[in-house]
Amino acid sequence: MKRIFKLIAILFVGFLLFLTGQTVSEHIKIRQDIREFTKKAVLQTEISTDTIKYYKVSRETYYPNELYREPFYNGDLTQPGSVGDIFVTQQAPYPNWPGIYDIVTFYFGGHAAYVGEDNIIYDIAGYPEADESFLKVLFKGGRSTHVSDGYNYWLDANFYRPDEPHYRYFGSYYRSEYFGLRVKDVTNEDIDQVSAYMKHLADVKAQYNFLYILNNKNKYYCTDMMSRGYGSITNSDGKPKYNLNNDGVAVTINDLILSKHTYISFYVRTDRDGTKHIYYID
Repeated sequence: MKRIFKLIAILFVGFLLFLTGQTVSEHIKIRQDIREFTKKAVLQTEISTDTIKYYKVSRETYYPNELYREPFYNGDLTQPGSVGDIFVTQQAPYPNWPGIYDIVTFYFGGHAAYVGEDNIIYDIAGYPEADESFLKVLFKGGRSTHVSDGYNYWLDANFYRPDEPHYRYFGSYYRSEYFGLRVKDVTNEDIDQVSAYMKHLADVKAQYNFLYILNNKNKYYCTDMMSRGYGSITNSDGKPKYNLNNDGVAVTINDLILSKHTYISFYVRTDRDGTKHIYYID
């Protein structure tokens, strides 16, 4: 029996070392992609302020043949993205939980959301209400653990109040660093199909999948929802046209960023002095 436990322990440590090495490699590649994106950017002095700096990356120098879309909804600089875009952050949603925050941020990432028609954000989160039993929510679903549609909060300067715990870590914005992603070779028809897919999930209140690595036909987690949304589009041979799951296992934020079918269209970071830097494709 001891030998069995020892073998299991060795296998677990080996898997953890492999996973850690793979994840370190992913983070290095993402930082390289960020540098490639931001070095093409030009500061837009006419729209920048002391606290927010906007940098334009020309499509002609980055992805000139991709479908053109406006970077901001109706030209509003507080409404980033266009229909079909995916917004992702590596930062986990509980920075006030030291250790857990770092592990989740490093291995899995924080959140993903889809930009739909009229700048509506489609996403899902697994936060049961205080009076709900987790086991009941796990098997039967909860009142708030379902796909939702709401406003575009990613550049909301008042997302957190100074008296809220997250303000200490992220400031007043939703996150201090995040990405916008676009799918390569996508068409308007493809985007319409994905948008309809997301709207359907919100209409039926599709529930959160807390089991992650165990796929569930009718339940989703945020990154899984993005992957399956674009994966619903098929070629003439019936196979998915787009694969946003980089390694084929549980879909992480890194998978979405590093997929061969996506490219960075937004990158937003906040300096230590609170200045926000927004890089975008024109």
